Amino acid sequence: MTDNLKELTLENHRRTERSAFLRRILKKTITPYQYYLYLSNQFLMYSILEDQADNLGIFDTMEVIKRTNNMRQDLEELEQDYGFETPVVTDATQRYYEYVLNDIADDYIKIMAHVYVRHMGDLYGGQVIKKLVPGSGNHYKFEGDIDALKAKFRIKLNDTLVDEARVCFDMIGTFLEELEMQVNDLDEINRNTKEYRENTRL
Repeated sequence: MTDNLKELTLENHRRTERSAFLRRILKKTITPYQYYLYLSNQFLMYSILEDQADNLGIFDTMEVIKRTNNMRQDLEELEQDYGFETPVVTDATQRYYEYVLNDIADDYIKIMAHVYVRHMGDLYGGQVIKKLVPGSGNHYKFEGDIDALKAKFRIKLNDTLVDEARVCFDMIGTFLEELEMQVNDLDEINRNTKEYRENTRL
């Protein structure tokens, strides 16, 4: 990975990290259902991205970096432990899915940029996040030598990814904003329901 790629996307990365929803994770205040909503939407976005990346041969030398099987394990664990089902799909998730499928599916550079933002983030920051989320955190667990995997990844990176990496960060930021609004709405409904029950209790 060139220093320029990291440096030129640093502000976009920092804006994403400062999102209200990610702060729930970093402060370890996220509830199992909030994380389930987050992970289920991420699963849809990773699934379409990894399908297209596979078609372009991006994972040929680093199959273990793919995340969807691990994410599916986490979702099944949360569903089994808490009875969750039928998660809400955000508009941002749907837009991302359609963007990857219809607009950039055959563009190696653009798909690689999204893999860089998401999967390199899992290799680095994910190693902290896996200790903060409900469940086993399989999403952030990698088999084998992580340093060797990072080295294989870096070989594929260059500065031509910058513009689309910024697009990806912006789309993730929009998703996190929508998810935070959704979670706030659910919190408000739960508060009102609790207040109503307390006020009408015999």
